[in-house]
Amino acid sequence: MSHNATFLQAAQASQGALTRGWLAFPAPSADAPVPELVAQTDVAVLNLEDRLREVRLVAAPHVTVAAEALHAAVRAASDAQFDLHMQNFNSAERLCALDDVAFTRHTDAVRQGLEAFVAAAYREGVSVTATGSDRAKAARVAEAVPVNAAWLVQLSQRMPMRRIPDFVAEGIDSALEALQRDVIDFVDPELEAAHQGFMEALARLVDEINGTFTPDHDAAYTEVPPEWRRTDPERYAQALRDLSQARDTVLDGYKELMNVMSRRGHLPAPQEPQPGPSVRVTAGDNSPVTVNAPHAHASHGGHASAGQPAPAGQTAADTPAPWYRSGIFWGAVSAVGTVAGAVVAYLALGR
Repeated sequence: MSHNATFLQAAQASQGALTRGWLAFPAPSADAPVPELVAQTDVAVLNLEDRLREVRLVAAPHVTVAAEALHAAVRAASDAQFDLHMQNFNSAERLCALDDVAFTRHTDAVRQGLEAFVAAAYREGVSVTATGSDRAKAARVAEAVPVNAAWLVQLSQRMPMRRIPDFVAEGIDSALEALQRDVIDFVDPELEAAHQGFMEALARLVDEINGTFTPDHDAAYTEVPPEWRRTDPERYAQALRDLSQARDTVLDGYKELMNVMSRRGHLPAPQEPQPGPSVRVTAGDNSPVTVNAPHAHASHGGHASAGQPAPAGQTAADTPAPWYRSGIFWGAVSAVGTVAGAVVAYLALGR
């Protein structure tokens, strides 16, 4: 692992320790030991200092400057925590509540320092590996906006936007609310840009849908008033263009976000199913066929076995490419056999 990656891991560990430290209560008295969470923060800072020495030895100057600034932000936050602890023995409030201005200032400084260091490493052309925190955040994004969400399936058909079904509007509202409620701040700059772009696209689509109208009769949709086609055709055409553009921006933003998360190793590949039980079926001539589900290689002898070497004659050229860049993902779609599966494949493919 590169010195930049180890420093980044130590910095993230320090960030986590600081967060826990801010939630600690001061000691009950001056004679009591320092709270364990505050002590753990000091240990994390010392480890970060060790990693900083490695960066100073081999990193480019601008990377070193960013690392030193990040270390300074972490050290300042740690010192602020310790000062609050020493000055407030027997307090019933947590450290973050004792000085909420300092808590916000130091937390933001550490976060900005992390972002600046990652950006500096990328400018140098150094690969910073995917971090555990980014993987966890990506999982929450995928849970908030699953690829088989009914509203996303509907939008992906790219039908005319004259009418907006209620389930589409409600689904978009729920997805945007979930993403806004969860404070997701990716360390990886490309991930953060893709995430913010997708959220902005969702917000714009919500605004456009809010400009449609509910018909007088009981209907499960809103619409661009059809009478506008006669009374104000330009307004009608512009409303449709705005809705369609907002929809396309959401779909493009989602595809970009999913592909970035996949390239960074945050999403599992669909062609990697978990081993399943063996089942016994019969072929058309009633001869037995053993299949070790869910993935198996069929042989000419009427049997199939999972986890076995590829059949003879298969070359390296037959090895599947990464799922997000290869047509092999369509195999997963046919196995699922649903419209949602087709949308998954379409959106996940990088091209």
